Amino acid sequence: MKTNKNCKHCNQLFESRRSNHVYCTTSCKTKASYKRNNYRYVPGHYEKSEETNTDKLALPANQDVLSAVQALEDKIERFIQDKSINTNSIKEAALGSIAADAGAYAAKRIFAPKTLPATKGDIVSLREELQQLKNALNIYKISKFPTNF
Repeated sequence: MKTNKNCKHCNQLFESRRSNHVYCTTSCKTKASYKRNNYRYVPGHYEKSEETNTDKLALPANQDVLSAVQALEDKIERFIQDKSINTNSIKEAALGSIAADAGAYAAKRIFAPKTLPATKGDIVSLREELQQLKNALNIYKISKFPTNF
């Protein structure tokens, strides 16, 4: 559905191929985006302008929000002033983690010194062996305990 429209950026008449086309070319679309987002042309490229409007960035002043912020600032100040942090629990947690890692490493080295991780082929062969064992048990069960119903 081709219709004639005016470009939103340069106001030039163009034939839109779709109903939602508003720019005549991709360069007009890009330039309009740069203009909307406060980019300025620097020789060779566009860059974001450093000018920001602080009125748009200001948060609405709400008494609940301000009191919550003040309470958080007070807590932070107390943590900064409190120099006596109990490090015993940190030390115990670190030692426990080291002991657990060392135990796992030692167990691997003692019980399986030259093992590698299982591959897909290993898993397939184990499945085949398990299936053969199941079949053998079923045959044994049928021959040993026949059901005559």
